[in-house]
Amino acid sequence: MTQQFTLLRKENDLLKSLIGQSFNQKSKFAAAKILDEIHSKAEGRFIGKKALCYITNKNEILGVGGSTLMKNKNGKIVSNLILNNFGEMMAGYMAGNPAVTIQSNLIDVGGTPRTILHFTPGNFNNLGNVGGILHRVGSGSTAPARGDIEIQTSFGTSPEDADFNADDFISTFDTPTGTIKSAGSIVAGAGGTVNELVLKARWQIVALSFDFSLFRDSVSPGQSFVASDTITTEFTVQL
Repeated sequence: MTQQFTLLRKENDLLKSLIGQSFNQKSKFAAAKILDEIHSKAEGRFIGKKALCYITNKNEILGVGGSTLMKNKNGKIVSNLILNNFGEMMAGYMAGNPAVTIQSNLIDVGGTPRTILHFTPGNFNNLGNVGGILHRVGSGSTAPARGDIEIQTSFGTSPEDADFNADDFISTFDTPTGTIKSAGSIVAGAGGTVNELVLKARWQIVALSFDFSLFRDSVSPGQSFVASDTITTEFTVQL
């Protein structure tokens, strides 16, 4: 049965202190530090995962939102909910052996189960150069659940209604800190409020490619934007 969570939205209000600052490495570091301190008291920190969403215009920060802390039915606060697809993928790789066919069953964004065969020629690869990391923003306001496979509520205008390219995790792994990051951005075509973020992987299986959601985060405070604002999303995983 899927674990149900209650969102704790007000904890991230400290991020509002960055409004009006220039959007640069210094302000991004400050946002990450604020979020780390807020989430450091949460349960289940075996994998630290967080996300940030910035709304900027002409390099000025108009708003910042981050991963929302959640409370489970037992009253414990958690912050690093990982979707089932990510767990299935990791389990397959950790158990893998070149001489053994290891299978993972992932659900694509359309709800179709896909059988992933690890360490076998022609499967789970990027030979066709179609793979990569995608981000998507949405307005859905319900708490994430491990079985989520897509954004809850899409926007109705382009380009914020679609996936957009982001940095590949592989190329941004920082070995001294054990941190992997992925960031991307789009210029909004209309207005709305970002309440959720999803990170997806696009992988090729034999000759076809499919998209799989690995993380979904609720964002607080929700981030309002208008046409021509830049929406920047960033996911960080601490191993």
